[in-house]
Amino acid sequence: RVVVNYDFPTGVEDYVHRIGRTGRAGATGVAYTFFGHHDAKHASDLVKILEGSNQRVPSELREMVSHGGGGGGM
Repeated sequence: RVVVNYDFPTGVEDYVHRIGRTGRAGATGVAYTFFGHHDAKHASDLVKILEGSNQRVPSELREMVSHGGGGGGM
């Protein structure tokens, strides 16, 4: 299964819920998410989620965090 998020959800909890639909009952899936500068406030939390699930963290996302891309919602 594939999930495409054209807009990042209002919070990382909703993001996890959405991408959870890619793999059910042991199946695997792929999730693509468009994440822009207007989503920067979620960058730090998103990095934590990706790292915690052993997923690749794009360098652009890490850079966003290093330039003050908020978080703290988790």
